[in-house]
Amino acid sequence: MSEQFKATPSAITEHFNPAWFASVMGTAVIPLAISFIKASWVQPLAMVFLIFSAILFFAFLMPWTAKLFLYQASVKKDLNHPIAANFFPTMPISLILFSLNLMKFPTMFFSKETSLILAYYLWLFGSLGIYLMGFIILTHIFRHQEIKLNHANFGWYIPPVSKLIIPIAGFELAAKLADKAEFAITLSMISLGVGFFLFLFVGAAVYHRYIYHELPMARFAATFFIGIAPTAIISVILFKMIHLFEHHAYFGISGEVFTPIAKIGILTTWGFSAWWFIMAVIVISYYLKVLQLPYALSWWAFTFPSGALCVSSGVAWKITNVGLIQNFYYLAVIFLLVVWTLVLLRTAKGVISGKIFAPTH
Repeated sequence: MSEQFKATPSAITEHFNPAWFASVMGTAVIPLAISFIKASWVQPLAMVFLIFSAILFFAFLMPWTAKLFLYQASVKKDLNHPIAANFFPTMPISLILFSLNLMKFPTMFFSKETSLILAYYLWLFGSLGIYLMGFIILTHIFRHQEIKLNHANFGWYIPPVSKLIIPIAGFELAAKLADKAEFAITLSMISLGVGFFLFLFVGAAVYHRYIYHELPMARFAATFFIGIAPTAIISVILFKMIHLFEHHAYFGISGEVFTPIAKIGILTTWGFSAWWFIMAVIVISYYLKVLQLPYALSWWAFTFPSGALCVSSGVAWKITNVGLIQNFYYLAVIFLLVVWTLVLLRTAKGVISGKIFAPTH
């Protein structure tokens, strides 16, 4: 089918893969990942990645939206697919990442006040989109009659990860916007609970698949990196909660009591993500040496989890000042920038040839 595919605007729209927004996530996380480095080149480079990620977002938003209205049968096919369906939340996750970047670099494009208001509404609409898509996806999965063990892969982590992204921005917004704090904290706490327990449930199912079944086909190999993301994000959530509760009294939570416990949580969750990163590199090396690793759009799964690991490492370094963690952070940043460049070049090659737009299911 892909050999006969012609990359016309209508064909691209009809078969537009929801995983395209993973490239926005993998690009928009880089400014956050490098923000722990104190150097003059950080802000200009962050600006480049932010502008590029915004261009990608709006470029993908057009066919993504048009497909919802013009090719509903194709959308239904995606939602009924046990793997592709999980990538729908990558679009609203991108909104949350833009929100975080506006708070990290508040005067880069707008005034500080404007950036904060934009960050709040991006977070709000991103959160609504994440929950809406989460309910739709789970409803389809629970009714699905043909999901098998070999369908399980770490792409299934995306819905839990989408819920865990919400508190990162939510707790920071609560610290900056007193009139929105109660709502932001409540939604963030709910999302943390939903994301954490979904992570446990889904993780058990996927881990079971990797033990009792052969490794996924080569085009899904990169999804192993997504295993880094949940605990990396949880460490960042705890960091945001430290800043919130050290300076604000909400729900009777004492910053003095919470902070030491949160620091232990940050180090342990970061530690698991760092370990999983090494494990993921070993698994990908096995694909390269024994199996195969042809390019697929799923390669963007290398990028955002690596970026999440960078942020988690930066947070762990910041609260401990441990040199080993600092060195690991720098190595993670180098890995992220190298792998992002390689994936971008391979994606550009696929776009030029038109093959990357061909339907995969």
